Amino acid sequence: MKPTGKILLIILFCLTATFFIAANLYIENNYGLSLYEYFQYSAPLTEEESEYLKEKGTLYFSSDKNAPPFAYVDNKTEQYKGLVLDYASSLSIELETDIEFVPQVWENVIYSVTSGSADMCDIFPSEERMKYLTFSKPIYSLSAIVMTDRRNDKVQKADDLTGLTVAMPAGDYALEYIRDNIPNVKVVETPDLYEAINIFRQGKADAVVGDEPVLIHFADELGIGGDVKILDQVLYDREVCIGVRKSETILVSILNKGILSLKKSNSFEKIQQKWFGISAPALQYKAPEKLIMFFIAMIVLLVPVFIGMTLWSYTLKEEVLKRTDDLNKSRNNLQMTVDSLSSLLICINKDGIIVNANKSFCDFMNLSQQEVEGKSFKDFPILHNIGTQALKVPSEFMHGGRVYSHSVSEIDNGDYNYLIVIEDITDMKLSQQQMLQQNKMIALGQLAAGVAHEIRNPLGLIQNYCYILKTYVLDENHVAGESIEVIESSVQRVDKIVDNLLNFSRTESDKTAVINVKEAILSIVSLENKLSKQKHIDVEVDCKEDIKLLTRPESLNHIVLNLLSNSIDAMPDGGKITIVCREQEGFLHIDFIDTGTGIRQENIEKIFNPFFTTKKVGQGTGLGLYIVYNEVQKIGGEIKVESRFNEGTAFMMKFPMLKEICKNV
Repeated sequence: MKPTGKILLIILFCLTATFFIAANLYIENNYGLSLYEYFQYSAPLTEEESEYLKEKGTLYFSSDKNAPPFAYVDNKTEQYKGLVLDYASSLSIELETDIEFVPQVWENVIYSVTSGSADMCDIFPSEERMKYLTFSKPIYSLSAIVMTDRRNDKVQKADDLTGLTVAMPAGDYALEYIRDNIPNVKVVETPDLYEAINIFRQGKADAVVGDEPVLIHFADELGIGGDVKILDQVLYDREVCIGVRKSETILVSILNKGILSLKKSNSFEKIQQKWFGISAPALQYKAPEKLIMFFIAMIVLLVPVFIGMTLWSYTLKEEVLKRTDDLNKSRNNLQMTVDSLSSLLICINKDGIIVNANKSFCDFMNLSQQEVEGKSFKDFPILHNIGTQALKVPSEFMHGGRVYSHSVSEIDNGDYNYLIVIEDITDMKLSQQQMLQQNKMIALGQLAAGVAHEIRNPLGLIQNYCYILKTYVLDENHVAGESIEVIESSVQRVDKIVDNLLNFSRTESDKTAVINVKEAILSIVSLENKLSKQKHIDVEVDCKEDIKLLTRPESLNHIVLNLLSNSIDAMPDGGKITIVCREQEGFLHIDFIDTGTGIRQENIEKIFNPFFTTKKVGQGTGLGLYIVYNEVQKIGGEIKVESRFNEGTAFMMKFPMLKEICKNV
């Protein structure tokens, strides 16, 4: 719907609401009904209601026989008359049905209705009476008052009746009211209010409670007006209705229609003027006409103001919603952008409480965003070494075997004060170290190749001249012959070392090949032979000659070289390295055992982490075993480690073997 249509609907709603408020106020003031009840009871009698009255024929109205001026028997004319009877007679005419009166002492009035001997009575509604009666709309209002001796200064208000004796008619609503509101009152019940006053005059009661007009009438009749006082505070002021049996709801509807019709014709006011001379006592709910008109006029005048404020509020609301929607979209877009970053981002306030975190951090912690937000940043181990001091240059730290870089920025924001950015730089550091190592190896390979070629030239000359010398002195001089043999074996041994250097210096390839395992291991061992002998380390290779393996030769070279170098470093005072190779159930098992210093148990799980080392600064990079682990994984193998501190270490590797391929090579 367009905004203009909404505004028109708001204006229409305001005007309609104003009309109904004014109408409801007017009707409630004049008739004591809501707008709905007014229309309900303004309708003519239904067919069912008319049939009910026809079947009843005559309605019987029970009332007090001695409660002037409401209902009483005139001593002079012996006629039963009063205000209530005139009301009932007017209802009889309005409903076009006969109503006969049943005068009784008040104690029997309610019983006559509940027992069915009478159809209705005038009565105060109460919770107790609602259990067996149902009530019409009010026909008049009535106050109850307290009368006591003029000389009794102790009774100034209703609450002062506590502990006193009070006389009142049996069955009167005042009994129920005093029982519920004023404790410890002794009640003397009488047939009517006249007898209650006599009990009071005889000194058998401290006060009398009753309906105001009736009590004043009897006091004047008995001539005791000067000896008594009426408390200024009324006991209660309630509306009187017509009560009928609880099952007779249809009669209540009929009576309400008659009561409304009489109110419209001002019949009740005329009857009240007949008995009281004024209309106010029976119409207490009716406010002055000018006051009602003033309120209606105020409502009508306030409607344009309300409409203007509504329009302004609506326009302002639309603008706020639009701006809020824009802000939410911007915030959502920003959050989506932040969540797409691989870096860990955490926003914290000045108290160190996490206000926001991106998806990468939540995934890293394996928690939802709701579980992360609201916690202290110190609750997360990765943040333990991070403070809230701003860092101009990112700082590095280790966590879980990986290297991280973090930066802290101060943010002038109402929600948070610091932004922490954490990046995993392990792979970058590895790449840098591996590139450096690779460059060193390339340089070493180039140097080894150059040196090998340079060495082979004089070796060739030595070997050739040895051959010439042999032809001349072999048969003539036995010592010279042995010397020449020693020279030749030394030349062959140097030549073999040169071959190993050349093989190791070749460029790496991802191609696989079938190799002789023992020869491959021995070629690497020979490269470290001098260092191992210097440190008095005995290297033993226990491997069958015919074991072959389809693998990447370079990977196996890296594995053996790094493990050998690691073991030599672990035995500064000498020892033994044993390399055992065996075939078992389609796998090649290579155990690398040394008698070195061993590894502490708390470090066993960390040795394959990059950059983890227990060596002094400058003696190791922490990449050796990491490279071993990666190379083993690269060629489909497994590696385990067992170690006892100060006793030695064993690395156990397992590689799959393709026997059919190896046998055919």
